[in-house]
Amino acid sequence: MVNFVLMLTERDVTIPDALQVYRDLVADELRTIAVKDVGADPEMIRELTRAAHEDGRSVLLELADMSEKGQERGYELALDLGVDQVVGAWSPRAAEALSGPGAPQYWPFAGQMSGSPLVLTGTPEQLSADARRLSAAPAVAGLVLMPYRQSTYPPRELLRQTVDASGVPVLVAGGVRGAEQIADIAAAGAWGFTMGGAALADRHDDPKSVSERVNEVLRLCREASGQLVIEEVK
Repeated sequence: MVNFVLMLTERDVTIPDALQVYRDLVADELRTIAVKDVGADPEMIRELTRAAHEDGRSVLLELADMSEKGQERGYELALDLGVDQVVGAWSPRAAEALSGPGAPQYWPFAGQMSGSPLVLTGTPEQLSADARRLSAAPAVAGLVLMPYRQSTYPPRELLRQTVDASGVPVLVAGGVRGAEQIADIAAAGAWGFTMGGAALADRHDDPKSVSERVNEVLRLCREASGQLVIEEVK
C-alpha cells in the first residue's frame, strides 16, 4: 500500500499543539508522522518522537530553512532528537553527517527548491537526472519530490519520470489533497506522500476530525493500491 505520512504542520510550520493532536489520534494503520524544524520547541518534538516510537511509528523531520546554515542546524537537530528520517537540500556534508550508526535516514529533495512555501523548478529531464545522481549516493535512503508545487509541467509526468529514474524510494510532498492525486502517486510507484493542513483544518472545532480524515486518507491509499493490483491481474 502507498504510504501516507501525516504532517503535523500548517502553512509550512509545525503546529504548536502537535503533541496533543498526536495523542488524540486514532489511526492504527498510520506508520509515519512528520514535523518541520520551524514553529516548534525542540523538546516538544523530542517528546513527540518518543511517543511515536512507543507506538511503533517513525518520525520524519523536514528542514524548512533552505540556507546552508539553516540546513546545518537542522541536521544537528535531527541527530539530537533521534528522528528516523530527515528531509532537506542535498549536501555532501549532510550526507557524511547522516551516514553514521544510529543516524536518521537522509531523504534529499529532487530538483531545485526555493521560496516559502517551497516551489519546485526543473524540467522532467533535469529531475530525472537529479534522481539518478542523488539516488546513487551511498547515504541517500530516499528522495522527496514536490510535483504539485509547480505549474509548468503535468505533475503525472514529473512523478512518473522521477520515480522511474530513482534507485531509491520517492516521497511526494506538498499540495496532495485528494483521491485523484493519491491514485496518481500510487500508479507512478512512489513510496508515499505527505499531507498536513488538509487533515488538520477543523481540529479546533472538532478534535475527532483529524482521526476521521486520516483514516479516510488511509482508505484512499488502500483503494489506490488495490486498483493497481486489479490492473496488473488484467
